[in-house]
Amino acid sequence: MFAIADDACIIIRAVAAKTPGGREFGGVRISDGADRGTDYALEPVGGPEPGDMVVDQAGARVFLAPDVVEALADTVLEASVNHEGIVDFQFGTGGGPEGMTEVRSTGHSHVT
Repeated sequence: MFAIADDACIIIRAVAAKTPGGREFGGVRISDGADRGTDYALEPVGGPEPGDMVVDQAGARVFLAPDVVEALADTVLEASVNHEGIVDFQFGTGGGPEGMTEVRSTGHSHVT
């Protein structure tokens, strides 16, 4: 089952607060990133699109596009904020940093 790490929950709630949906409805949407040259595209949004799977963990909402649900079924979403305030997301299986695959946010989310 897709899960959101504690640190990612905090960051996603902060990102969601800056979307049109705010913390109540906003979150981060994960979709296929092939059109952007990446495996996945992550972007802050005001709410889910029709057909999205909604994962709400500790008030952090992640919307999984139908085309990525199966691929991300057994992963954990981690997040960190770099020194420039840009959010970096990583996917892993919960086995520690060596199992993580870095995926940079395509939405250029800044957390202040």
